[in-house]
Amino acid sequence: MIKPILIFLVFSFSLLHSQTVSVSTTKTDSDPLLTLDSNSNDPNSFWFMTEEDLNESTIETLSESNFWNWTWKRVPIPGSLYKNKADYAKKKTVFLAKWIEFPEEKNIQFSFRLGVINDRDRTYLNGEKIGSTGEWNSSDPQAYDKLRIYHIPSHLIHFGKKNLLLIQVKPYFGNSGGIEQDETILGPSDKIYSRFYKDEFIKLLFLTIYSTVGGYFLFLFIRRRKDRENLFFALFSYSFVIYNFLRNQLKYEFGFPFLEMKKMEYMVILLLIPFMYHFLRTLFEERYNFWGKILDGLQLSFFLYFAFTHNIESFSFLLTNFVQPTWIAYVVLIFIILYRNLKKKERRAIYITIGLTIVLIAAIIDTATNRNYWVFPRIMGYTFLVFNISLAIILANSFVKLNEEVEDLNKNLERKVEERTDALNESLLQLQILKEKQDGDYFLTSLLIQPLARIENQIPEIKIDTFVDQKKKFQFRGKDGEIGGDICIVGTIHLDSGSYTVFANGDAMGKSIQGAGGALVLGVVFQAVLSRAKSSYTKSRPPELWLKDLYVELQSVFVSFDGYMLSSVVLGMVSKDGFVYYINAEHPWSILYRDGVASFIETELSMRKLGFPKNDHYFQIKTFPLEAGDSLLIGSDGRDDIGLVQDDSNNRSINEDETLILRFVERAEANLKNIVKEIEFSGEITDDLSFLKIEYIPKEPRMSLPEFVRKEYIEIKTKSKQGKYTEALTQLIPLLNQFSHPSFLALAGKLNYQLKNWNEAIEHLKLASKENPMQEDYLYMTARALYKNGQIQEAVIWCERLFLRNKLYKQNTKLLMTLLDKTKNIDKKEFYLEFFNHEQSIG
Repeated sequence: MIKPILIFLVFSFSLLHSQTVSVSTTKTDSDPLLTLDSNSNDPNSFWFMTEEDLNESTIETLSESNFWNWTWKRVPIPGSLYKNKADYAKKKTVFLAKWIEFPEEKNIQFSFRLGVINDRDRTYLNGEKIGSTGEWNSSDPQAYDKLRIYHIPSHLIHFGKKNLLLIQVKPYFGNSGGIEQDETILGPSDKIYSRFYKDEFIKLLFLTIYSTVGGYFLFLFIRRRKDRENLFFALFSYSFVIYNFLRNQLKYEFGFPFLEMKKMEYMVILLLIPFMYHFLRTLFEERYNFWGKILDGLQLSFFLYFAFTHNIESFSFLLTNFVQPTWIAYVVLIFIILYRNLKKKERRAIYITIGLTIVLIAAIIDTATNRNYWVFPRIMGYTFLVFNISLAIILANSFVKLNEEVEDLNKNLERKVEERTDALNESLLQLQILKEKQDGDYFLTSLLIQPLARIENQIPEIKIDTFVDQKKKFQFRGKDGEIGGDICIVGTIHLDSGSYTVFANGDAMGKSIQGAGGALVLGVVFQAVLSRAKSSYTKSRPPELWLKDLYVELQSVFVSFDGYMLSSVVLGMVSKDGFVYYINAEHPWSILYRDGVASFIETELSMRKLGFPKNDHYFQIKTFPLEAGDSLLIGSDGRDDIGLVQDDSNNRSINEDETLILRFVERAEANLKNIVKEIEFSGEITDDLSFLKIEYIPKEPRMSLPEFVRKEYIEIKTKSKQGKYTEALTQLIPLLNQFSHPSFLALAGKLNYQLKNWNEAIEHLKLASKENPMQEDYLYMTARALYKNGQIQEAVIWCERLFLRNKLYKQNTKLLMTLLDKTKNIDKKEFYLEFFNHEQSIG
């Protein structure tokens, strides 16, 4: 049974491929469709037929000059080629031909709509085959009720000339053949398909209505089994839907075998009239008489014969000569029933008689069309709607039955209320049990997250403070708890370049258990990476590459969830001298509190959330130097999602001012508890809220150079610019031994570089970069010196560090690609090229 929901889904899906267009059967300036149907008033519309055998070579060379070398006769298209018994085809092959001139629109994809062809065809344009339907030599029918639409390759069209459309047709039935129904059209492919789908979808829409009506009657029968008229009409409606679906062209989209579809069609059509007879018989409580039983027995015999045989010709013969005549007897019995009730002035009989008369007229027209007496559109599906409307009026009587049920309900109201109350109490008990289980899940998840959200900082110059408040609160066995997607994690790692406080503030997508799942994954991966930081390989990694490794591992885990788990996050690491390396993956902007003023240290989105596909293209490490007394605050979007109450009403709106948090930080002097109080005072917190505060408190102030040292440094730089490298270096060394300043170290590195003292240059440049990691030039010069000294692998690492911080440093990028070529590291080169190309496209 084709269910109403299936038809509706097919209808909805197909609408994506169609447009509502207004078309006509003639070509106008505004209408791109050209009719190819025969017209006695237009000599250019003639079709020609020949029964001579044209082989492939003949078809390829057929033209206007030799066309009449074969015997052609005019034929009406559409319409059966064999209307007289003397012309019966006996399944022989014929050729149909028509000369066509295409519109001068060379940029349009054209298609033919060639109507319903009986049975199989091969279609050619200018000698080249453009389409075919059916297995040519099969003994079974192939597609005698299928509408043909063929695309026309543009190179086959002769614009400005006549084009020969040639269709080789092989009928299946002996008494019919050719383009029997529908219409023949030439036009743009999109217009052809738009018209085709529009026509078929309208039919499906009506079938959806009929299915709904049938479902309503079936529901009534299920509720009241004694009303068997509802069952028979439901069966009639569904049989009608199946039959018309099998007559619809969209059935071919499902790929069902043609022979099985036709067999099902013949079987279903047997049921229509008997089901209608039994519907009316039970509706008016008429006796099941002798003639009705005889007719049912005949229909059952035909049904079983159709079910166990596969000869379509015998089906068609039996249906035309035996089955359809029995329907006349059914119609007589039906009108006898209606006549009896019309005499009783039964209003239901009046409505049904009107509707049924219209349906019978449509059935006669469709039957004549099927027998090729004329070419006329099928109207049965439309007129049946009128019949359904007449029955809908009858359904108004069902309200009387509803009134009886209401009276019964009133009589037993007290008992039903008690039963309902007991049912509600039982449901409430089940709900409480489910809630306790849910809170247990929440409690277990929160216990798992707690050890992962550790705050372990071992660098005394860095002071850490955190605040986490999840929106979802719960109680489990007397213990209060909370669960959500926010998490703060702090740890310490010891690399060869120094010790770093590593931090993360994440906000996983989703509420309650979903967000907690994301936080749990973030915590597990983060702690796993921290635990591996003790290995010799990890310790040798510079901070930029270590942070990249951490991000890549987190991203690879989150992206494996196919978008079902995302998390915004700020990941970073800060050294004991207050230099911060961090990445912001679509997290709210970080806040710097310095000298009583709060400001954002970033103003644009640079990366997407963890788990976002191809997020590696956006990866960028940012750096920021903290000064003594600075505080860096990182928080989730709960800090901005504040429900504000309007002064003049109780209406609540969500805060849209992203700078509001800056005023809170300034008023609270960067104290987390006071910041939270400011937020709560301004409105309602509507989301999970978390803060991570990093405060830099150095033990000793940074070294300040005396004035005479600065003057001597300027003098040395002047000599360097004049090319006096040896003299400048000799003067710089005593100064460097006394004051180990990053600028002195960098200058010593440059001078040694110019003198090609590679080892000394590398040593000084590395120290300069360590003392002042903010200077990107130091990283590049170190990589360059390593390259000159033949230390290629180490040079790659220094180039990578700068590339991850600044992809637009062109000299470094060029050097990195050169080094990767020399090391034959193709994979890494392609990986970084994707980074660079993406950044270039954004820029």
